Amino acid sequence: MSGLLPLMKRDLKKWYRNPVFLLTGLIQPFFWIALFGSAMDITRLAGPGFNTGIILQGAANYITFIVGGVLTITALFTGMFTGTNIIFDRRLGPMGRFLSSPIARSSIVFSKIFSSVIRILIQAGILVLAAAIIPNGLVFPGGFGLVDVLVILTAIILIALIFSSLFSVIAIRMREMNTIFGIVNLINLPLLFVSYAMFPKDFMASWLSNIAAYNPVSWSAESIRMVIINGSLTASQWSSLGLWLGALALLAGLMIVITYIMAEKEIRD
Repeated sequence: MSGLLPLMKRDLKKWYRNPVFLLTGLIQPFFWIALFGSAMDITRLAGPGFNTGIILQGAANYITFIVGGVLTITALFTGMFTGTNIIFDRRLGPMGRFLSSPIARSSIVFSKIFSSVIRILIQAGILVLAAAIIPNGLVFPGGFGLVDVLVILTAIILIALIFSSLFSVIAIRMREMNTIFGIVNLINLPLLFVSYAMFPKDFMASWLSNIAAYNPVSWSAESIRMVIINGSLTASQWSSLGLWLGALALLAGLMIVITYIMAEKEIRD
């Protein structure tokens, strides 16, 4: 795809040269983990003598339990706003210059998707660091190695590709910013709450838990959570992990193909 790298550099420069946008993007993950994670004390909610380790799937504390969910939600929210950059470029003029240049139309869209993935990975690194240094924070009871890092990176990249692509497809033919904001607000809360990202599945109504099992947000959160809590995995855990990551990879591949087709055929000035 011609023009992909220069357009990616352009989008990343717009990000780190805007101090407010840069600062809020880097601090937001810290607020998620430090404030929400500390405010929701499962031990106090459960009461004395209650085995919170069972409810939290073996996690030492609630922050350790939700790190995978917060990483996934950060990727979800950042990816959702990828489409807004397409609308900005269309309304402010750059889109017309891009379309008149000898670059592939799909490069215009994928440059925004891939730069969004890079931003998400930077936010994820800050989030993990914040979770590790705050009081009663992130614990790796089963150890933490290179394989665990690769699993976490894979889950984050796949979920970022899925939602960045989805909202880029939605934005390709849109011209009104309020429309995509409305769609984002309509979708993000159900994706968050109908998932295993922030709450143990045993805390959810059975019908809601059954639906959450098919949510890609749950697949990503559970994949990251499993390696953080367990370290070395059993054969059955590897099987579950492979199923979740495989489903994410298939969905990400499908969304990339759809995005390519839509970008080449439908994107307009």
